[in-house]
Parts: sequence; structure tokens; C-alpha cells
Amino acid sequence: MSDILPFCQVKLQYLLDLVLDQSLDDNAFRVAAYLALTHADHDTGECHPSFETIGTALGRHAKSVKRALNKPAMGRHLTVVRGTNRGNASRYRPTEDALRRATQRRREGDKIVPLSRVKGGQSCPPEGTYLSAKGGQERPPNKEKELKPRTAAAAPDLPGKGQSGTATARSAPPSQLVFVPQGICFARDWNDRLAQEGLATLDRSLPLAVNGHHRGFWVPARSPAPRGSPEWREQVRQLRCLAGKEAGKLEQRHAG
Repeated sequence: MSDILPFCQVKLQYLLDLVLDQSLDDNAFRVAAYLALTHADHDTGECHPSFETIGTALGRHAKSVKRALNKPAMGRHLTVVRGTNRGNASRYRPTEDALRRATQRRREGDKIVPLSRVKGGQSCPPEGTYLSAKGGQERPPNKEKELKPRTAAAAPDLPGKGQSGTATARSAPPSQLVFVPQGICFARDWNDRLAQEGLATLDRSLPLAVNGHHRGFWVPARSPAPRGSPEWREQVRQLRCLAGKEAGKLEQRHAG
């Protein structure tokens, strides 16, 4: 399942798959959507609320929730492992096929697909650009300029607007690291995983960086790798190195 993205990254695509499944009735759809939006684990999508918990949230009887989970059409989206007693609750997890469909839909959605003119899409010619006589461009395109690589202009450092005001805080991005702004789902995923592993959270171990108009942290990847995997062990090693460098800088400041 290494080619499958974490559930938090394909949640919208998973929900769209539920919406488009005409074999799901309203009751089954609401139960599956509630589990995905409220209780699902960020990495795997697994959860284990009771029938009563789901029914209370949806205004349904527990037996109605159980019938929805037993529907054959639900098996296309959810794997249900029944609990044996009150101390061992039932567990629900998106099927591998459902996660693959959501991952494929996410990756296809990131690509730019030109539309056909026959289907009412874009009206540009199949190759190159030209000066239209119907209005629009005022001059022909400069092909030499178009071929030159474009580089993003550096954002100005404005201390009065809440930015750092210092050259050290706005240093170039560390190589092979990804910037994650504070407060978004990716930062929460990292903090949740670090807490599960008994490690310090991002705000306690890494310096708060400024990237453009956002404040956040430079981390090894957008989301943490699966627990126990070689990729996760490498990410932990990188985080410890970053935390060690930050601790060394603080010691030097205090010594000075």
C-alpha cells in the first residue's frame, strides 16, 4: 500500500466516491461520510465508534446504523471488523480499493488536462499561440521570453506587517525539506504522530520560520510516513538533527 496516499490527503476524493455511488442509500451514505469526517484516523482512516455514538450524532437508532453498515454496497467503501463484546468495539476502515480510487482521483486532479473544442472546451489552437483578430491580446507573444525559466520573486521583508524583520529568520529554505504552515491539517498530523511516539511537537522542538506570508515549520515531508516504516525512521532522524541544531544555536546565544 506504499503507493496509497494518507487518508487525510484523499479524504475529499473518498467522499466524492461515496457521493457518486448510486447503490448507496441515504442512510448508508450518511453513516460512511460521518465516519470519514469525524472519527477517521489521519493516516489509515480507521475508527471504532459504537453504533450508539453514530446513531446519536445522525439522529438514527443504533439498529439503523447497523443495517447501513451491513449493506453489500457499503463493502465497496468500508471494511467492518465486528467486535466480540462491549470491551471490544467494532472497527471500520476504508477498503484498499477505495483508497486506491481516491489516490488515483487525487493524482489525476493535479494534472492539467486540455479540453477538446468539440466538447466545448478551450478555444486556443493545438500548438503555439497567435494574434487573434477577435480581441484579446494586444501584441503577439514573445516565444523567446516564454522559453526562459521563470523564477518567483522573493517576498519583501516587512517587519511592520508581522514578518520577521531579520535576515536569519528568512534564510533560504533548507534543502530537501517541506514548509508546513501552522494550523493546517499537515501540521496537526505531524504533532499527532510525534505525540504518539512520545516526541516533542513541532512548536517545542523546531524554530518558527517565515515563508512568504505564512509562519510554520520546515519538516522532512508534507505528512509523516507510516509508523514503523524505514521512511518514518529517517524522518525522525532528520527531525532530531534539526532539533539538535536549534538547541545548539540557543546555547551559543546564551553563552554569548
